[in-house]
Amino acid sequence: MEQGGHILVKELGDSMRKEIIRILSGIGVAVFAGSLFTVGEIPKIDGIRQMGKMLLAQTGNAFVDGQGGQDAVAEMLGGQIYFHNPDSEEGSQALVLAENRERVESVLADEGAEAETMGKLTGDVYNEKSAETVTQPADGIRRNNAYVERLRSTLDTNYLWKKFYIVDSTTSVTKNIFDVKKLLEMNLTMKKKKGKKQILIYHTHGASESFSDSRSGKIEDSIVGVGGELAKELEKKGYGVYHDEKRYDLINGKLERSIAYNKALEGIQANRRANPEIEVLIDLHRDSVGQGKHTYTTIFGKKTAIVMFFNGMSRTKSGEISYLYNPNLQGNLAFSLQLKCKAMEYYDGFTKPIYLKGYRYNLHLAKRSLLIELGNENNTVEEAKNAAAPLADVLDKVLSGQG
Repeated sequence: MEQGGHILVKELGDSMRKEIIRILSGIGVAVFAGSLFTVGEIPKIDGIRQMGKMLLAQTGNAFVDGQGGQDAVAEMLGGQIYFHNPDSEEGSQALVLAENRERVESVLADEGAEAETMGKLTGDVYNEKSAETVTQPADGIRRNNAYVERLRSTLDTNYLWKKFYIVDSTTSVTKNIFDVKKLLEMNLTMKKKKGKKQILIYHTHGASESFSDSRSGKIEDSIVGVGGELAKELEKKGYGVYHDEKRYDLINGKLERSIAYNKALEGIQANRRANPEIEVLIDLHRDSVGQGKHTYTTIFGKKTAIVMFFNGMSRTKSGEISYLYNPNLQGNLAFSLQLKCKAMEYYDGFTKPIYLKGYRYNLHLAKRSLLIELGNENNTVEEAKNAAAPLADVLDKVLSGQG
């Protein structure tokens, strides 16, 4: 009994020592972060002050969330980029390199220098886990959806993950990021401003994403043409839309997806400088599913391609990617989830589960940033363009707060 008591005391002592060390380490990190944040107005030191601000925030999150704090200093100081200023356009542009490289499909490895771009059937492969079938017709009339109703009544995060998302192996999820009530209730409405461009539609992979019957060399038959249809439908709803038709994966006449996100970032920033009222950013893509998977739904009596909303989490399996910081992650998640719920109520079968992946994909630029995979290589151009009207309607229901 006496020996057991000694063992218990020893175990308690070890546990207490670890807890004290953890607390003191956290205090040390906080003090270090605070000292960086309070550095005076020394020329060219703003990046260090920003780093201190971010590190201080990470320290607080670590104590709340219970993960990631112990590696904060090592991760911040151990990489090639020691001090990243998230407000710096140059810094943001350089850091998108990782997600560019991650998005290149293996099919490009053996493509020649001359890219006959419109004939390519490359695309974004995200749906291996979500086999789709032809669904029942939808007519745009609101109906209670059992999944949405249960989510709203229970606010259950585990149910949210199970029924509304596909979590890619490159990333991870935690409950503090997915506060169901906050995501469902976040106000994402915006007042329409006559004569102002408030929505930007662009195409990071505009040159390499076409459809089963796309005519070679015809931009109107590609995902860019579908973007034009979406712009028209949104304009019918009263929104000012700027449709950027530039194909950011076409560099000097060659198909080059490896730097497409860098080029798209430059374009987004230029478009926003020219149109400062822009509040909604939509990167419109086309999915890739492989041969023999012709998936569609029927809306207003028309065969209609299915869409998938996509979120870049800026997280690996082990935690946040601090150098791909996304200050608008909560807004991004709320936007896609609210759109998904509206689609399930008005156009059941129109959307796949939301896809969560590890990098950032330029979604950090605004809270109403959205990446959409519309249709796949087996859909026809008509089926893809038929998706524009219901998609615009769902967007309007969230942005206007009506419906």
